[in-house]
Amino acid sequence: MPGKSRGRVKPEDLARRKKVGEFIRRRRLELNLSQGDMIRALGYKNRNSISNVEIGREGLPLRRIYQWADVLQLPRDDFFRFVIGELEDIALTGYKRARIKDQSERVLADGEQELIENFRRLSKKYQDRVREHVREYLVVESKEAIGGRRAVKKLRR
Repeated sequence: MPGKSRGRVKPEDLARRKKVGEFIRRRRLELNLSQGDMIRALGYKNRNSISNVEIGREGLPLRRIYQWADVLQLPRDDFFRFVIGELEDIALTGYKRARIKDQSERVLADGEQELIENFRRLSKKYQDRVREHVREYLVVESKEAIGGRRAVKKLRR
């Protein structure tokens, strides 16, 4: 089903392509992404590629499904299973707003949500760099906190 067709396409594959294409279009619009945003993010040369997928003329190339999932801010495995027909639909509940479990489940603040959305748009290479920087910042911050506590203790003496 995924990818360009060679010859006749089975009716069930065509129906799947259309369903996936409609879903992609709805999700793209939900995220306020234009087809131009998509071609830039995915590295396509023109809008026809995006348009053809959205109308079901072409399926998604298997090697690019994870890229599409990342741009559409969807769980990779669920999206892959949806595209190949293992999942009938993807429930977007919980994907539009990320959730963190602590003592109670809470919706992220807008700034946190923005960070997550922008992080998901990055390639794996840059996601790894961001993780590395965050670890460095946490180390620096913990050292500053320890230094600050020491300074407070000295003042109390």
